[in-house]
Amino acid sequence: MAVERVKPRLVEHNRALDEQIGGLNAELRRVDDQILSWLRQSEETRKLADLGQLRAHLLGRIYFFLDTSVDEPRQTTRDLGVLRAEIADLEARVDREAKEVKLRRAEAKISQFASEAFAALPTVAPCIGSELDFSSRQPEVAVIEANSGAVLRLPDVGSDQNYLAIHIALAFALQRYFEYVIAPVPGLLVLDQISRPYFPQSGEDEDEDEAEISEGAEDEDVQAMRRHIDFLFAEVERRKGLQVLLIEHAYFADDPRYVAATRERWTRTSGRALIPLDWPTRGDQ
Repeated sequence: MAVERVKPRLVEHNRALDEQIGGLNAELRRVDDQILSWLRQSEETRKLADLGQLRAHLLGRIYFFLDTSVDEPRQTTRDLGVLRAEIADLEARVDREAKEVKLRRAEAKISQFASEAFAALPTVAPCIGSELDFSSRQPEVAVIEANSGAVLRLPDVGSDQNYLAIHIALAFALQRYFEYVIAPVPGLLVLDQISRPYFPQSGEDEDEDEAEISEGAEDEDVQAMRRHIDFLFAEVERRKGLQVLLIEHAYFADDPRYVAATRERWTRTSGRALIPLDWPTRGDQ
């Protein structure tokens, strides 16, 4: 009877204890959440502190660099226009179509320069007043006849005098073009016996002495040779950095330019020669 009377109180007390336990558990979870939140905040605070130190360190390094480099000479940046020009030049070199265009332009320029030089040199028919057309592919030179416009190949020009004028005109035209495009080609021409068409050797005496030409009556050959000499001096005077070395049998004693430009006279009288006479010879010769 006593137990029956106490039982409701025990049930009520048990319920109260369960409620108290539930409340404590809820409080415990809340405290755990707060602890986790504080831990997270502490971690973020530590990271922010580290970032702040890093930022301050970086700013310090930047300020130090700026302070120490004020008086140092600054390296100038390269002009982008120069780089673009170099790129365009390299692209033009590897571009086949552009290369063909440049080649045709070069051939046209050389043909123009050669025709101008050809007009100043002595020629005979069919080359009088003609123009020269240069092609680098074969290579070859064609003569465009003045009146008919006919195309003449070298075997068709006929005269040694025309051959000489064509070769000299082309040689000086190439040198003029190299100067025009600033090409790395030495400005030197070596010419040997350009007087041969006008003063051919008889063939009987290969050691024939020089032919000295002075004032007096002159035939067409001497006059033509003088035109060649005038052309050489005019071109050397006109072209910057061009030197002509002429090895010649004829000697124009009445031309002050020719006399002043002569460095050696290999004659029997002088006893001097291109190949020194005192050089030893082989026993079988």
